[in-house]
Amino acid sequence: MIDQQRRMPRLRWRAIVAGVALAAAISLVSAAALPPIPAAVASFFGIFVSGILAGILASAARLYHGAVVGVGYVLCEAVGLVPGAIVGPDALSDTVAVIATDALRIALAALGGWSAGLWSSLGRGRGR
Repeated sequence: MIDQQRRMPRLRWRAIVAGVALAAAISLVSAAALPPIPAAVASFFGIFVSGILAGILASAARLYHGAVVGVGYVLCEAVGLVPGAIVGPDALSDTVAVIATDALRIALAALGGWSAGLWSSLGRGRGR
C-alpha cells in the first residue's frame, strides 16, 4: 500500500499577480477596442499568455500556477473588475455558459502555465 502524502507546491504570488494583471489588462483593452466576438477571443488568448507568464515567473509547478491565474481571473470577473461576456436568454443557459467559459479560462491558463515549461526549456536542451 502506498501512503505517501505530497505537499502542495509553494505558490509564487508574484507570478500569480503578474499573470492575473496581464490577463485583466488584455481583457479590458480588448473589450474597449474591439467588437464583442474578437474581444472574447482576445480575452481567451490573454488568459493563455498570462498562464505562460506565470509559469515562467514561477519556474516550478507551472501548470498549477497557470491554473491559479485562471481562478484569479474568474474571481476578478465575478466581482466585476473585468467584463463578463456571456448573457443568456434565461437563467439556466446563462449559468451553464458562465460555468463553461470559466472552466475554459482556467484550462487555458493551466495549459499556458504547462507550456511555459516547454517554452522556457527550448534553449537549454531539456524540452521534451
